[in-house]
Amino acid sequence: MTEVEKLPKGYTTEELLREYFLRAGFFVLRGAKLRYNQAELTDVDLWLYERSATLARRRTIIDIKDKQRPQASERLFFAKGVAEIIGVEGSGVATSDRNPQLRELARKNKVLWIDGEDLQRLKSSEKLMQGSRLTEEGFLKLVDAVDKARGGKTLRNLLDQSKSAVVDRFGAASANLAIDCFQTCSDACAKSHPKGDAAKVLTRISFLAAALAAAALDFASADAALRPIGERRKHMANCIRFGENMERTMDRLAWAEHALRDYLPNGAALAQTVRAGFEHDLKQVPADDLAEVIVKMSNSDALFSVARTLEYAAYRSDPVSFDSLPVDAKSFVGALLDFAGVDRKHFAAAMPLGEWAANPMDARATDEEIELVESDRQRRLDV
Repeated sequence: MTEVEKLPKGYTTEELLREYFLRAGFFVLRGAKLRYNQAELTDVDLWLYERSATLARRRTIIDIKDKQRPQASERLFFAKGVAEIIGVEGSGVATSDRNPQLRELARKNKVLWIDGEDLQRLKSSEKLMQGSRLTEEGFLKLVDAVDKARGGKTLRNLLDQSKSAVVDRFGAASANLAIDCFQTCSDACAKSHPKGDAAKVLTRISFLAAALAAAALDFASADAALRPIGERRKHMANCIRFGENMERTMDRLAWAEHALRDYLPNGAALAQTVRAGFEHDLKQVPADDLAEVIVKMSNSDALFSVARTLEYAAYRSDPVSFDSLPVDAKSFVGALLDFAGVDRKHFAAAMPLGEWAANPMDARATDEEIELVESDRQRRLDV
């Protein structure tokens, strides 16, 4: 992990565990903030997403405390509580504490427990410490440098909002925020000086936003996985157009129509105008072609794999170009570019063509390293 030795101890452990879970086959997000009405409540150290079958999806949050006094029991209750509040399927704690009684308590409460002995074993793995990735801090440093040069915090805010939405609105809602981030950054990238620092960073952010969108749309696709293909296309197109529950949006529109009819002169005509304008704007959203790509990829684990590939491309130490992406990842990013109205050639020209390095995340960790995750999966079946 690039620059990991320069980080504080806690951040180093977070990067180590991110690498571990990536190698175990998860999609991993580090340092997302849980917000309520724009107020930051807490950080989620690691957010994990796994897809084990056509209908099987699972989200897990991991709280990490690698310090002399980790307050392990409190972290167990905290992680379990946050998981229940935001509605994810699992929680876990990584702690330097070695108390075996806490491991038993975690097992009874279905909490993944990574204690001091486990951490020490992972820290001694040369394989986990030899990644070719930017750390989260290194990635954000690049983003902040471009923002500073542009005199604002637009990119950082877009990125933070997209990551935050994953924590408590994962699915269609978070996908739309990620697509908005992708649209802004890919457009700016296409207009940047080719091969410049800004173009490289904007390409990275575009890939990460695309990865967040792919993972969220894969999760949203599960609701319609067994329906006929036409219904699945319609379902995904509605996810893209509405960003959340379509029925809820239409209920809000109906409420607005009733309010116009009841409280304004000529309200019936105004209500009809509002609905017609709303429906017209919806038809202008080019969601059908993107939905077609999503449905084809979500038939298998291709969309999930694309999310992992693009996450790797965003954080890889050596910048990755659009033209060097593997076929599925390039197809998905291309569909997003078309949806966003960004010219593919201009976006590709921002970064020189380079060779795609084999993704080390495609290789599973060793049997010893994978033991923690496999024991957690078995515990879910046993308890």
